[in-house]
Amino acid sequence: MTSRPARAPGGLAAYQARVVAEKRRAILDAAAAAFLQSGYDGTTLEAVARRAGVSTGTLFKRFPTKAALFEAIMERIWEAGPDAPASPLASTLPVREALRGIGRDYARLLRAPGVEGLFRVIVAEVNRFPELGRALYERGKKPYLDRLHVQLQAAAADGAVSIADIPLAARQLLGMINDLIFWPRLLVKDLPVTDEDVARVVDEAVETFLARYGRSA
Repeated sequence: MTSRPARAPGGLAAYQARVVAEKRRAILDAAAAAFLQSGYDGTTLEAVARRAGVSTGTLFKRFPTKAALFEAIMERIWEAGPDAPASPLASTLPVREALRGIGRDYARLLRAPGVEGLFRVIVAEVNRFPELGRALYERGKKPYLDRLHVQLQAAAADGAVSIADIPLAARQLLGMINDLIFWPRLLVKDLPVTDEDVARVVDEAVETFLARYGRSA
């Protein structure tokens, strides 16, 4: 009896998974381009399907609504950025280094590819689609504020800082970073911001913060 050749382990499954991933990537790339070109309200799922080269059935199966599609695009940006734990723990590093680490992570998120353009879409459409703004805050800025709250509470307990209003102080620190790294690029297309610029902005923000709140930092 002739034996059949052995199938490569996971060969078919791996191929199918690769096809699914490629279609998803094509859909999200096409959707991002469509949202940037036509805005949130002006983009249709049918137009995205044509641009991606897939059937409308394939797109609707994966993303039944425009909101789900836009959320998936933003999710891809969050995934490409640094990890922000859901339940952040205070770092054991000295407060200066811990704050620099959070600031650099936040800056990397703000510089993720395509983030400025999609933020422009959200800003333009937030009055009609407030869920976009809520999702942006919950997945974008809030995790870093949460990390700062925990870190600053621990630093205050150790006597390294003296802060009467920790939520306000956390916003002040992130504000010093995004005011120089993100907002100019949101308003001026293709404005260059180098890694050296980012390091200097974060370091100076932390030093300014500690000059105001630090004790033994």
